[in-house]
Amino acid sequence: MRHTDRVFKKGDRYVQLDAVNILSVKIASLDVDFPINVYGTVIARDSIDWKCIYLFRREKDHPQLITSKDESLILTGPKRGLVLSDDAYVEIDLKITDDQGQEEEELSKGFLTIRGIAGRRLDKSIVESKDLATRLSTMEVTYAVVNKAVEATISVEIIEGEFSGKITASAAGTLNLVLHDNEVAGVMNGNGKGVIQLLPLSVSLDGYLLVTFVDKIGNLKSLGFTPSIKGRVEAGAKVGLTRMLVKVAWSLVEA
Repeated sequence: MRHTDRVFKKGDRYVQLDAVNILSVKIASLDVDFPINVYGTVIARDSIDWKCIYLFRREKDHPQLITSKDESLILTGPKRGLVLSDDAYVEIDLKITDDQGQEEEELSKGFLTIRGIAGRRLDKSIVESKDLATRLSTMEVTYAVVNKAVEATISVEIIEGEFSGKITASAAGTLNLVLHDNEVAGVMNGNGKGVIQLLPLSVSLDGYLLVTFVDKIGNLKSLGFTPSIKGRVEAGAKVGLTRMLVKVAWSLVEA
């Protein structure tokens, strides 16, 4: 959001970068039986910051229960857009425990490389996936490579009622990214919580952003937003009996 409130003067130049959204990290194959308790880290590194940017981070005493290969890890990052001028990396270090949380075993450890734009020609946003095979499992990382990217930071304010369900976002040509799931983050309500900021994502400046709400009984509402290099927009949404205000802050991806 560094450029959201920036004032561009006539003649000002800016650099527009390509970026990557990590859409999901899941277990494609497993040599032990489900369910499993997963803990550890999944981190990303890009050319802006080679230090760890957490996508998933859980301690042994607070693992994620996964009951089938159809379930993804619940991602809690990144907290900013990931640039793809050069190669980016996803590093996985995950372990599992038994039902009593005692015996531990390495689930997956290693890294994947997402090829940077310098090594390819990209005319539009695309979705790709890569596998990391280790002794006990094969992990699948699915991601969207976004050309001419801007960063969208989405926040939701509950005006009336409460929201129990999922919030997803998608850009033209890419898959949905889960921004909120009440089974993980709890019910959203207006009881003093104010504005709830969700994960940022990168959107092509030539495309669009679609934010979709689906509550627990199937009520659905989608809102579309036109990308911009800066500024803020908002729109109201009513899902069932719940009224919300959705705000999007646009910014150039940080360089």
